[in-house]
Amino acid sequence: MADAPRPTPGGPAVAREPVADAGAASEAAGDVPGEGGPSAAVRAGWSRLPESVRATLPLWLGSRIAVALLSLAAARALTPGSARSAPGLRTLWDRWDVGLFTKVARHGYLSPAYSDRTEVDFPGLPLAIRLVHLVVRDWIAAGLIVSLLAGVVTAAALWRLAADEVGERDARFAVVSLICFPYAVFLFAAYSEGVFLAFATASWLAARRERWWLAGLLGAGAASARISGVAFGVALAVQYVVSRRAAGRPVLAWPALSLALPPIPVVAYLGYLRVRTGGWGSYTDAMRVGWHREVDWPWSGWSATWSAAVDGDGQSAFVWFWRGELLAVVVGVALTIALLVGRRWGEATFLGVMTAIMACTNYYASGIRGILVAFPLYLMLARLAARWPWVASTYLCVCGPVMVAFVVAFTQGKWVD
Repeated sequence: MADAPRPTPGGPAVAREPVADAGAASEAAGDVPGEGGPSAAVRAGWSRLPESVRATLPLWLGSRIAVALLSLAAARALTPGSARSAPGLRTLWDRWDVGLFTKVARHGYLSPAYSDRTEVDFPGLPLAIRLVHLVVRDWIAAGLIVSLLAGVVTAAALWRLAADEVGERDARFAVVSLICFPYAVFLFAAYSEGVFLAFATASWLAARRERWWLAGLLGAGAASARISGVAFGVALAVQYVVSRRAAGRPVLAWPALSLALPPIPVVAYLGYLRVRTGGWGSYTDAMRVGWHREVDWPWSGWSATWSAAVDGDGQSAFVWFWRGELLAVVVGVALTIALLVGRRWGEATFLGVMTAIMACTNYYASGIRGILVAFPLYLMLARLAARWPWVASTYLCVCGPVMVAFVVAFTQGKWVD
């Protein structure tokens, strides 16, 4: 099934635990020759993993298996014709922007091999796909593996961030709320959200530990994946100032230089495009020509998106998409205000700047995925659920079914975002 054109309003539808004693494990395994050896080795290896990984890896992998089975079951149920004609997992997940990212991974930017204006996609994910492709020779499978591994990092870092605030037991809901977010389908597919979240959550954890050089390096990884990395870099700088002042340390110190790391990938990428095209406007040109998007006042973008969202004659999937984009901006503003009230200055900066970026265009798009990567949301949900348990059940009852529906829609080639 060919993917339909994408829509544009007014335009074409475009704390570590002690490490287990390896010697004791080997001795125990040797008590019964030929028995228990492999299982003892597995237990010993498992105990050496960070606590955050042990707390989240089964949950993350189990959810990935569930999503894969859901997409396959939907294909069997919805595919007309013979059972042999039902698409496999690779075909189901080769949808929409997955093709664009894999084109960049295979051919690079501005390649004669394709005509899509892929300059709007930052190079972090394509580079990761190209690296995995050295081992996994199928491009789509390589992208799925990148998203899978990125999720392992995200789940572990998010759990650790939440556990520092609400305790280890209640921290699991931060991960569960991410997994069940309505648009979490983009964490399974080969989209850039997974890579961004892995770097951003790990960077924020390093910042909380005041390991600023590591935080800056990981922040650069986040900036290489999505335009949201610009907002994250600003937030990291705010978090640095807040942390240094709270600790009574001077702000102007050597660690401050680490804040120069996140902008490097953005500048390097724009410089690369400048060398290839001879001008600095390749990114904005691609956004305008390929996607009909330009910088504009927020109220202009709201007006255009509102008109598309209330068009009763518009295609149903697209109309609901526009409504989701409007909701994303509202949620972004509300989260920013809530974080400011809670005096969580760094997190509020991230949400605020990211919301401003997605709102200052002539129409709203990809804002829903911006909320998907807003990791402070999941930390907030964990805090609320730890205080009021009904928050967790309500969230799952509302968001879980929508997430399931969007997995089915996406893998059937229907427009989701």
